[in-house]
Amino acid sequence: MITLSALYVFGVIFVAGMLQTITGFGFALVAAPLLTFALSPKEAVIAVLFVGIMMKGFMVYKTWRDGAFARIVLVFAASVLGALPGAYVLRVVSDGALKVFIGLTLVLVTLAMYANYSVTIRRHGLAKSAVGFLSGFLGATTSFNGPPLVLYMMNEGEDKTTMRADLARYFFLGNATTLVIAYFMGTVSADRLGGIAAVALPAILLSWWLGEKLFARVDAALFRRIALGVISLSGLVTCGLGLWPLIRG
Repeated sequence: MITLSALYVFGVIFVAGMLQTITGFGFALVAAPLLTFALSPKEAVIAVLFVGIMMKGFMVYKTWRDGAFARIVLVFAASVLGALPGAYVLRVVSDGALKVFIGLTLVLVTLAMYANYSVTIRRHGLAKSAVGFLSGFLGATTSFNGPPLVLYMMNEGEDKTTMRADLARYFFLGNATTLVIAYFMGTVSADRLGGIAAVALPAILLSWWLGEKLFARVDAALFRRIALGVISLSGLVTCGLGLWPLIRG
């Protein structure tokens, strides 16, 4: 039986999947907060991880000739290391202050990118390690681990097709690793995931089909504006999460 809750989850995953298909990232940014209106916060996190694996796995398969795991292995390994101090900092530093600082940093960096400011990188291995470490740190503290890698790729002038394919591989590895850890910690219910998968799969297929048509129409300039807009939004959302407890009193 189709319920309003199932239709709502379908709609959220469809919209988030469209953004993921067009830009290669942003799925969690849209899906995570909206799914909490239909699922518990813990269920929403697990659902985003699980559906994210399905979405990125499908994208990896469809973009197999466009990307390469070799290009993101170093970044991913560094992100795992970055998540460790991120988890510690989240415990000892004010959650609100940390989120406001990170959010403002993201906004300032995207403003610089809007102004076509770029950095010449000579040691790419070191740069990828730093980007991966920062991505893992942000993932552990705010759940938004995409912006550092996206900004790095845009700074390097990667074309939209390669960038989208490599991002799919990076997030697939990240989501899979996190979900495995959650499984062994006992926070994943196989029964619940089955119900989510039944709703998510058609939403993913539909969002990919339509998103691919739109992706073909998006030129490099528009792709850049969309990507920077999503990163700016993630920065503002992160700031909002940090300031909300103060605003609420």
